[in-house]
Amino acid sequence: MLQRLLISNVALIEELDVELSKGFNVLTGETGAGKSIVIDAVNLVLGERANRDLIKFGASKACVQAVFDIEQNQNVAAKLREMEMDSGSKELILAREISANGRNICRINGTLVPLTTLKEVSDLLVDVHGQHEHQSLLIPSSHIRYLDAFAFDKTGPIKEKLSAVSKRCKEIKTRLLSGFVSEAERARRIDILNFQISEIEQANIASGEDGLLMEERTVLQNAGRIMNALESSYSALNAEESGALSALNKACEDIAGISQFKAEYADISNKLYDLYYALEDINFMLRDYKAGFDFDESRLDAIENRLDLIAALKRKYGSGIDEILEYKNRCVRELEELNSGEQQKEFLQKEFDSLSSEYRELSEELSAIRRKSALLLEKSIIEQLEDLGLSGSRFEIKFERTDAEFSESGIDKVEFLLSTNAGEPPKPFSRVASGGEVSRIMLALKTVLALSDDIPTLIFDEIDTGVSGRIATVVGEKMLHISQSHQVICVTHLPQIAALADSHYLAEKFSTDDSSSSVLRKLSNDERCQEVARIMGSDKTSDLALKHATEMIENAEKKKKQPSTN
Repeated sequence: MLQRLLISNVALIEELDVELSKGFNVLTGETGAGKSIVIDAVNLVLGERANRDLIKFGASKACVQAVFDIEQNQNVAAKLREMEMDSGSKELILAREISANGRNICRINGTLVPLTTLKEVSDLLVDVHGQHEHQSLLIPSSHIRYLDAFAFDKTGPIKEKLSAVSKRCKEIKTRLLSGFVSEAERARRIDILNFQISEIEQANIASGEDGLLMEERTVLQNAGRIMNALESSYSALNAEESGALSALNKACEDIAGISQFKAEYADISNKLYDLYYALEDINFMLRDYKAGFDFDESRLDAIENRLDLIAALKRKYGSGIDEILEYKNRCVRELEELNSGEQQKEFLQKEFDSLSSEYRELSEELSAIRRKSALLLEKSIIEQLEDLGLSGSRFEIKFERTDAEFSESGIDKVEFLLSTNAGEPPKPFSRVASGGEVSRIMLALKTVLALSDDIPTLIFDEIDTGVSGRIATVVGEKMLHISQSHQVICVTHLPQIAALADSHYLAEKFSTDDSSSSVLRKLSNDERCQEVARIMGSDKTSDLALKHATEMIENAEKKKKQPSTN
């Protein structure tokens, strides 16, 4: 679960350090107070696309850090072992920093990693349902993703194999269709590939190297300032008569001389000695840093040259080091094929025939699993829709064969159909579902999927759009039910949902003549009542509004103690 979130210079948030709880966490606040900024920050640290407009005005960079409890998360533990990043800790820290100059730094437990690695790990930790994600239900091509997620324990392993087979089939087919070029063209291509491979290999670049070099360059570029600070600090501590260590040592001796007269003096004496020893440790550290700090202008030149080399390679072969290395691997494979000639063509044809057969078998197996799972998903969704005020609805999953060749999703094209009126046949969502109905269908899907996935934290950003009254209460109860097995974080504007919270957080914006800033804080019980009263549209200071809000919260607490029927 997400234990702690630290945000620095993201939009209106200057500094935020908030601890989150297990169960049902609710975020409320006035429009524009900063609720969506918190979700934007979470998306940032999870590896989503970065927008430099998120950097607070006047700041040079934005930073987000998320601390997760992974003690019970076997999937994350396995992924970290696979990446050789398992420290054995019960905590996992994801961090991301974006700069106004375009620099993007990602870390896992303090180790620099590519953005793709950060995303791979975060996908096992958090599922974010944004304000507009429900619109994906209006796009039929997205439906197969939800069906596969419902039966992931069965579809996941097959899809992984199918994806690998599909990619290789496409790759081989492209090579076979391109034919075998003339000897002159072949020789020219071999020369180009050899040159490109040699150029990349001679550079001897490593993933994440450019980020480390930039950090070292920053230190060296500020060497004079750093050395002056170390020298000045060390001198301030060690001056013979006026130094801090000397002064503190005298204070220790003076108070030690009277410590026997009063217990308070002895306590002060102990604290002074603690300060002295701590300051002495700092003094040793400063001495070592000072002695070990060596500005080498040639090293700075070497770093600049190295970064120039990497930049040149990026211009030629890819936007990042990982892309450059992948380009080299493709060149190596192509070179091997060119050198193999006719023998390679025959080998590729045999491999293609074998993989095509394997692709068909895997696709048919996956399709059979999907069709069985679809029946279960239809039943589960209809049950959820009845609870959400769409009683009598029909939900069906239509299957067709896709025209795409060697699709990584297999041979199926899936579309969800819905009828909200008795007697009418199910039709595509875009033709029958209103905005409020689409939101409820998405919540039904999330409720069903939450019971079958291992992602510990679910974030709902205003999924309650378009609902009110009794249905709003049911929506809240659905999320409360999910929170019994998952951590749920919900941004809402509905009092029925806010009243159900296990932990309630308020986003507030404070403005002066020349600046604005947002904060997020956990509410006390009394503050919760005031906030629920405000959301209800009432005067939060009136006795009647507070009484109504208190009753809502008390009824919600009673409901939590009752057996769940969701």
